[in-house]
Amino acid sequence: MLEIGMRKDWITLTVTTYRNIALLLLCLTAGIVDVIGYLSLGHVFTANMTGNIVLFGLAIGNSWHLAVLKSLTSLIGFIAGVIAAAVLVGNKKKSFWPPAVTAALVIEGAVLLLFALFSCFFAESISVYVLIMLLSFAMGMQTTAARKLGVAGISTTVLTGTLANFFEDLTARFYKSDKRKQFTRDAVLRALALVLYCFGAVIGAFAEPDYKFAVIWLPIIIILGIMLCAFTMFHGYSEEKNQ
Repeated sequence: MLEIGMRKDWITLTVTTYRNIALLLLCLTAGIVDVIGYLSLGHVFTANMTGNIVLFGLAIGNSWHLAVLKSLTSLIGFIAGVIAAAVLVGNKKKSFWPPAVTAALVIEGAVLLLFALFSCFFAESISVYVLIMLLSFAMGMQTTAARKLGVAGISTTVLTGTLANFFEDLTARFYKSDKRKQFTRDAVLRALALVLYCFGAVIGAFAEPDYKFAVIWLPIIIILGIMLCAFTMFHGYSEEKNQ
């Protein structure tokens, strides 16, 4: 019985670790996508809506009409993605990895693939607003899907709250020693989310001069890998837990 219990604990730890890695990799994709939007689509954020709203207000204040339209397009696309994902995952029962989250990521991957094809084969003729809409819609879907998992409050694109939570956790570790263990895992995950988002931005910045839109294939590959884990590991694990 002890051996069986240890094996179940090991499986739980392993699957949970894979889920956390998948969530952190989505932060990496958001960093890459934001850099593509900012450097290649006319200085607009397609994942970080806090920054995009600031740019929107700045453009209005300075009468930059094209910049206003780009930021507004990104905001509308993101909202549309959030609404679409909310329809998929909003009313579903919470579980380790809801199948609806995988469905949302499938749609996100398809939208990013569409962006990759448009930017590769129709770069000269496709409207920049279409490309902005595609990226921001995908990030809206990803944000809501990630929030449904409820892991350390990470949404993969809204990092201001993640940053605040991390330093709140860090402060609590010094002043509330009785809660130290409670905060350790979440604090580490939040720190890694920030680091990987930044690392994604670094990758996008290095790739942009020579490859520009081609770097979008990295987020697509990451999402495909996450989907594979979801189909082979996460859904099965969820079913086992409910038995």
